Amino acid sequence: MSNAAVGALCTLLCLLPATLLGQNPPTGVVIGRVLIRPDSGDATPAAGASVTVTGTALGTVAAADGRYRLSGVPAGASTLHVRLLGYRAVNHTLRVRGGDTVIVDVTLQSEAHVLSTVRTSALPTDVETFVTRPNVATVTMGASAIAGVPSIGEPDVIRTVQLLPGVIARNDFNTGLTVRGGEADQNLILIDGFPIYNPFHLGGLFSTFMDATVGGIELISGAFPARYGGRLSSVLDVRSRDDTRTGVHVSADLSALAATGRVGGAFAKGRGTWSLAARRTYADAVVTAFTNNVLPYHFTDFHGRAAYALPGNWRVSFTGYSGQDVLDANFAELEADSTPSRAAEGNWAVDWGNNVFGVALAKNFGPDARVPLFGWSLGQNATFEQRVSTSNFSTLLNVADGAFAERSQVHDFRLAGSLHAHREKHDPSLGYELATHRLRYSSSSSQTGTTDFDIVQHPTSAALWIEDLWRVSSRWMVDGGLRAEALTGRDWAALSPRVTIKFLATPELAFTVGAGRATQWMHSLAGDGPLRYFDVWVASDSFTPVSAAWHWVAGVERRIPNGSVRVEGYLKHYDRVMEANWSEDPAIRGDEFFTDEGRSYGVDMIARYQPASGLGGWISYTYGVSARARDGVTWAPGHDRRHDLDVVGTWRLSKYRLGARFGYASGTPYTAIVGEIARRVYDPSRDRWGTGDPPIYVEPLGGPHNGARFPANHRLDLDASREFHVHGGIVAPYVSVVNAYNAKNIFIYRYDYSTDTPTRKAISQFPIVPSLGVRIDF
Repeated sequence: MSNAAVGALCTLLCLLPATLLGQNPPTGVVIGRVLIRPDSGDATPAAGASVTVTGTALGTVAAADGRYRLSGVPAGASTLHVRLLGYRAVNHTLRVRGGDTVIVDVTLQSEAHVLSTVRTSALPTDVETFVTRPNVATVTMGASAIAGVPSIGEPDVIRTVQLLPGVIARNDFNTGLTVRGGEADQNLILIDGFPIYNPFHLGGLFSTFMDATVGGIELISGAFPARYGGRLSSVLDVRSRDDTRTGVHVSADLSALAATGRVGGAFAKGRGTWSLAARRTYADAVVTAFTNNVLPYHFTDFHGRAAYALPGNWRVSFTGYSGQDVLDANFAELEADSTPSRAAEGNWAVDWGNNVFGVALAKNFGPDARVPLFGWSLGQNATFEQRVSTSNFSTLLNVADGAFAERSQVHDFRLAGSLHAHREKHDPSLGYELATHRLRYSSSSSQTGTTDFDIVQHPTSAALWIEDLWRVSSRWMVDGGLRAEALTGRDWAALSPRVTIKFLATPELAFTVGAGRATQWMHSLAGDGPLRYFDVWVASDSFTPVSAAWHWVAGVERRIPNGSVRVEGYLKHYDRVMEANWSEDPAIRGDEFFTDEGRSYGVDMIARYQPASGLGGWISYTYGVSARARDGVTWAPGHDRRHDLDVVGTWRLSKYRLGARFGYASGTPYTAIVGEIARRVYDPSRDRWGTGDPPIYVEPLGGPHNGARFPANHRLDLDASREFHVHGGIVAPYVSVVNAYNAKNIFIYRYDYSTDTPTRKAISQFPIVPSLGVRIDF
């Protein structure tokens, strides 16, 4: 029996009726209404408020009129937890008799927390998901938890993600994500649910997400739900911050790296929110002020977000992002006057960037709603959502004004829709996704009129998915789904089953298992090197197969006051995984990738403690093993880091905020250089062979592929800030120190075999990097 058949059979078995799991205790019903009490005026319905029963899997969402209904509430004493982003959460003590109905009306009041700049927040969302979803391999983190983590130049959400369990940072210079043994191009990165293809600046040193615009993140590192597809390893959804404060509010962040400004607020009595933000590096301008030399690089970011509650229980939201990196340099001018200019040292122009725009339209249905034509009841309430988006990424390398030009482009237009219903025992949902792509990868010279290659692809991908969250009892939850996918250009179609199960042994202790199949048809040619400047995307076609992998996850989680401890083991088996072929022949189409098999397994842990004030943070540890195989040869990929420990702490006082991060990681594999040879070249003008006079072409000779490992590395980062209240606003200067004790962590080795005694010189990663900045919010 094939792996696919075994996986499908396991999924079907998990979805069989679980009548042997035990009888439910006597239950009752809780109904009521959730209202918002504004600073002035009448109360309004709190549409979308989350209503859960603490310690159980019971939960619902308030309808457009604020009404809710919970069936199957266990008899006896329990706690009703009501929360809505931007409002103070409410805990209400319940006493339910079997067969009775209890009426509980709840009123929410606005609450604002100051988080580096002024931000609104509520209790951590992971508390809610613990009792309402299996949330296998999932970590959610709000802006309050991210604030205070020491940073390089300025806060960066992707570098915070690298401190989470199962996520490996390749080195200090790379913000690419290696999740549970996967490659850096195997992560589906979203901004408000819309895909973004290359969210990095400066060759991967910084991400494109501005700290002032981030409201929270959700990382799913395995066995993700059926609604997600197209990547093998993980899903990272970065949610924009909606400013619910009335009026217009302005914030700014001036760091050692860049200047960021943001303006936004709420309008129409809180029915709508909006924000605009921009960032630009200014190192090029600073250098110009002190010297005639020009730093030829800068990047810019623009972010916009708006949401509005329309009549008839409709809600519309808009998200836009545009970012650009510009490197325009004349390397001949950067050399000293006495250095002879060479042809390769002319004008270099490297420009790359992203553009994303998406619209989401959603409608909440009440308990009497039914599906048109079929007449099916949608249960207690339901939500329909339609999404439209476009995501583009492009890069252009232009050498010597067209002597050599290489470009990569991705144009993505996507339609997606879903219908999610909430019933007493089941939360069924279904959806679709349809995307058209245009990809181009070319290399040419306009000066000579030659083209090395020009690959143009127009694939269309389609997916249908169905999912059901089944609350079998107050202790058992089963979330099962199936994703059907198809791709033109290769005539490929597949079914990917997904299932996760949670057992609540106690209201604070849960055991989870999960499994699923994932596929990927977009592949990067960036390779497995230590630096990742940007991705060059190529789609699966008649030459390149679709990658596939199976995920298996099992874990245990224990909730504690203001925190949790979670341990998970994982196994990931790659049926096919693409490896970039750095020795490809541009004249031969189809040799861009090798097709490998692989396996990754390990255990990771996270212990979190996030009180409203005082000392908080988390400890994460990952043990992982990764291997790739082809033609009977097995090796460790360059990201195979066996041990990774991160300790993050933040201490919030009345006016001060202190942060620290310590990391320890074992070394990653590399290929040692065991010798060098001078490559002989033919000179047709002299009709002789030589060593390339005047330059000498030296070719290194490598040992076993990734047969050596770098030493372990460790680093301590510190951060401190103080808030000053000035004319109703906040001014918060801060200082950060990266690598506080100047650890000499190895980045790469440089070898020299040209002398009688060969040498190996270590190139270090970050030295001590102090930075200053100030955050301002009005």
